[in-house]
Parts: sequence; structure tokens; C-alpha cells
Amino acid sequence: MLKRAIRGALLDTDFLIDLNQRNQWRQRAEKLLHDINSEELFISSVTVIEFLTGIPENRQAEAQNMLEELYYYATPTYKEAALAGSLRRDWLAKGHTLSVADVVNAAIAISRNLTLVTRNPARYPFDQLTILSW
Repeated sequence: MLKRAIRGALLDTDFLIDLNQRNQWRQRAEKLLHDINSEELFISSVTVIEFLTGIPENRQAEAQNMLEELYYYATPTYKEAALAGSLRRDWLAKGHTLSVADVVNAAIAISRNLTLVTRNPARYPFDQLTILSW
């Protein structure tokens, strides 16, 4: 099977959190952003929900504007949702419960041939997924 060229990067919520908070991961996340900034950068509907959940009300408008202006928005298609269900079912049969959010992001990245950027690669145990971590 021929491997298609990677077409961009899907950013996991932890990446956005690290870029926007003063924590031990921020400098690494900023370096990685610099390294991948020439690619098309995507965020999923799941990432938007998770990220905005942690933003205080007085910073919501600013955060929403940042997300809309800096990243392409990816919402799962029916086929991607079905793939997410299949991935989750397969791993559940192996005794591992994966979150709906993680399998949705994985399905979008797999389907669209995007690299998934996450600090938590262990949450994405899928051979067909390309992961970039910091």
C-alpha cells in the first residue's frame, strides 16, 4: 500500500493549552509550532469544545477569535464518525476504553492524512496514525 504525503497537522487540545498557558510544556510547544508552521494547521470540533471549556468567560471572545483566525476547522464527516466508532470498538474488544474525543480526532487525522500533534501519544494507539509530540 502506498503511503500518501501528509497534508497538514491536526492539533490536539493539549497543544493549544500548552501554547496558551505558562506551564512546563509551553516552550516545547512553541518550538514545535515554529517547526510545523509552514503546514496547514487544523483543529477539530472536539478540540474547540475541550479548549473553550477551560477558558474563563472574560477571555472567551479572544480565544474564539484566535481559533477562527489561526486554524482551519475540521468537523467529522459521517464516514469519519463511523471510523471513530470502529476504532473505539476494536480497542474496547482488546480491553482498552478510549475516549470519544480521542477516537474522533484520530479518525479525522487518519481519514484526511493529517499528522496528529499531541503531548499524549499513548491515547492514540493506532498504527495508521502519524503522531508528532513534544
